Amino acid sequence: MADAVAWQLVSEAAAGDARARQTLVESTVDGLWALAMRLVRRRDEAEDIVQETFVRMFATISNLTPQGRFEGYLARIATNLVMERWRRRRPAGEISESQAAPDAPEPWQAAAETEDRRRLLDAAWRAIEGLDPGPRAAVLLFYAQDQSCNEIAETLDVPVGTVKTWLFRSRNQVRQEAGRLLRGNATASRRQT
Repeated sequence: MADAVAWQLVSEAAAGDARARQTLVESTVDGLWALAMRLVRRRDEAEDIVQETFVRMFATISNLTPQGRFEGYLARIATNLVMERWRRRRPAGEISESQAAPDAPEPWQAAAETEDRRRLLDAAWRAIEGLDPGPRAAVLLFYAQDQSCNEIAETLDVPVGTVKTWLFRSRNQVRQEAGRLLRGNATASRRQT
């Protein structure tokens, strides 16, 4: 959807046009759902994030100023909602199997044919889930949503330098933690045999 068309649709929705509101939701829900699933990796939480994003958007729609992409505005709301959830429940200890494995596998996950590859992906996701909220959101927006550092900085309302620092430190932290998890799993597997 082109920026001008989106903002025209937003203006119509703000004026109370029910058809414009429906079109606005229908044209953005898939991208918003994909973002929510990548951020929370659980269907029930993603549904809550999408629903709450639209509730907040419609509550403030009459105050919006046409600036940038409307989808970016929705992504910011969704990301802020996810970060609020992450702040409320800091990662504590081990992650359950249902949290470690997503309900809707990504295509690159389906292509992971070997057990080693699956273990590596699982360890990487567990390590990412252990990051603090800001760095975790930056990593997911950068790698899962292909956003630039500037876009992430705008979405998270932090300086670009902070985003770059988070990404650099997070790469090292995820690499180390995933390695530790893999070594721990290998040791546990040897004990079982």
